[in-house]
Amino acid sequence: MNRGRSSRSCASTRANHQQVLLLGTGASAPSAAAVRTLAFDAVRAGSAAGVAEVVLDLRALGATSEPVHFGELVAQGLQLGTYRYDRYLSEAKRKPSTVQRVRVLGEAAAGEGTARGQIVAASVARARDLVNGPANLVTPSYLADVAREIADDLADRGVRVTVLEREDCEKLGMGCYLAVARGSAQRPKFIHLQYTPKSAAKGRVCLVGKGVTFDSGGLSLKPSDAMMDMKMDMGGAAAVLGALEAAAKLGVPWEVHAIVPATENMIGGDAYRLGDVLTASNGKTVEINNTDAEGRLTLADALVYAGKLQPTYLFDFATLTGACIVALGPRCAGVMSRDDELTNLFTSASERVGEEMWRLPLPEPLKEQLKSPIADMRNTGERYGGAITAGLFLSEFTAGQRWVHVDIAGPAMVRKPFGVCDEGGSGFAVATILEFLGRA
Repeated sequence: MNRGRSSRSCASTRANHQQVLLLGTGASAPSAAAVRTLAFDAVRAGSAAGVAEVVLDLRALGATSEPVHFGELVAQGLQLGTYRYDRYLSEAKRKPSTVQRVRVLGEAAAGEGTARGQIVAASVARARDLVNGPANLVTPSYLADVAREIADDLADRGVRVTVLEREDCEKLGMGCYLAVARGSAQRPKFIHLQYTPKSAAKGRVCLVGKGVTFDSGGLSLKPSDAMMDMKMDMGGAAAVLGALEAAAKLGVPWEVHAIVPATENMIGGDAYRLGDVLTASNGKTVEINNTDAEGRLTLADALVYAGKLQPTYLFDFATLTGACIVALGPRCAGVMSRDDELTNLFTSASERVGEEMWRLPLPEPLKEQLKSPIADMRNTGERYGGAITAGLFLSEFTAGQRWVHVDIAGPAMVRKPFGVCDEGGSGFAVATILEFLGRA
């Protein structure tokens, strides 16, 4: 057992026998991540023991200053402890959790926090399913169908959807997004999911999510090993769709828009080429020097579209650069913005839910790397500072906006289980977005 404050988990197997497991949080004042992990581990231990009921005794942790929030974190961990992606497993190989009931002793049993935590966890699971789904299932059309399903289910809560087809995007001048889509047999789908609260909204928040459902690298073709996990390149789209679904269920006081430029990046006779010059919907021209830097091109037109909605706050979430993983490791997202106040609000929300993020700078002189002799800019800079130059590229499409860029390339897909995450899609950023919307 770790040193520090601990809880007790009792897993009943028979009427006359109990198994007792001591779980440590490792600190006298456990972090949000530790609280979620504690509850997650309790359910996983119960399932491993084959029991149907787990009693989680948290009274040793004492009183907390925010019992409702504490209860929410516990509920998230408990529910995510039962998550499995087993869609393609035969019945013989499926191993669903045996735990059917959890009783929580202590402040975390508060009803309001539990109900909220269960909604958040369900939307994290929705995002995980989308990232875990293979690319032959999760196509641009599939993402559009998921958005329609959310809108149909929550129409009475103010949710509606618009899906723009290729022809609609051509009329809007989305030359960068549509160029990426040209190599694929899958038609692009530009998804706009909207939630409007019944009472007067505090403002409008636009959440743009990168929706590249498979990334071959295009003509700058990835090697086979690097391509294997590229079904996860729509982790940003999964996050914003899941977050909007939960935002409507929770009745957050903001008008929320989830915007997803969904496409594949493939090779083909009409694939966009190195040296091509594209024109984005704000009129800026881009010379292509790497077709594997496609995500920023799809986001460019989506950010312009979102900006026309005149949002109070604008965020984008994207599995954008391997350089961000090199800089921050596989568990931490990179946050970039010139808006100190908004960045602090958002990263504080991430701390309260246990999702790790770190702010990176956006130094203007690095834009020198994006200069082109024949266009307004190139789509990539040099190797060094690659995550930052990607952020600088996106900044060219956010004029006048209070904007934050979140590079989730590392934590969106988990290679080694940690915390409340198994190997596979993590649903990263859903909980942070909802915490921000609930408190901003």
